[in-house]
Amino acid sequence: MISPDYPFVETRTLRRHFETGKYVDRELREKLPSPLYWVRPGSRKILWNLVLVRDYILHGGDRPEHQRLIEEYLASIEPPQIHPPKAARAAKGG
Repeated sequence: MISPDYPFVETRTLRRHFETGKYVDRELREKLPSPLYWVRPGSRKILWNLVLVRDYILHGGDRPEHQRLIEEYLASIEPPQIHPPKAARAAKGG
């Protein structure tokens, strides 16, 4: 689940926000790992984690503060519900 504190925005919004073009998009995709900084929900569309990308562009990614921001983001994501296989539940009496 995506945290509302860390919105993902379309590439067009990212470009307007930072006044950049295609070259910067490509450079960011090469430098920044997916799905932390960006995701591709379809064949062409890319969504960017605005908070993490902004911090990376403005301050760099190797600062301890940026690493803490990443940790906060990861902690804000609701972990997926993982259910044990039916056989394991039945063995436990569930």
